[in-house]
Amino acid sequence: MAIQKIRGTQLYIKVGDGADPEVFAHPCLINTKRGIQFQSSTNKIIVPDCENPDDPAWSEAVKDALSATINGAGTLDVAAVASYDDWFRSPESKQVQVWLAALGHWQGGFHLTNFEITGDRGSLAEATITLESDGIIPAFIPA
Repeated sequence: MAIQKIRGTQLYIKVGDGADPEVFAHPCLINTKRGIQFQSSTNKIIVPDCENPDDPAWSEAVKDALSATINGAGTLDVAAVASYDDWFRSPESKQVQVWLAALGHWQGGFHLTNFEITGDRGSLAEATITLESDGIIPAFIPA
């Protein structure tokens, strides 16, 4: 059975404008690399064998919290700098969608936690962003 594939350019990060109804647009600022990572924090609990207390105990992991991180990078879109600077300084999160082609998406609130602009001699300036989830990210929503 063949796997269903998508091109890297079909992974879309769309940022909401906060309007009602909200309009989502793919920012040109992250035009080269983009991705989402899901993480969980766990607490380790040591469970001894009460019948054999000298035997090694087993450790159990209990999931404590879930979060998501979005990373993006690309050629700097100078027109977007002011809006990303505002988002970085704002205490408010924005609604963001992560689409897998037209197959479906995840959506939730995200804070802009890293906004980096770099440049090397002989090349164009680049931007890198990191978004951290703010609250629940519901399960993948098929289109």
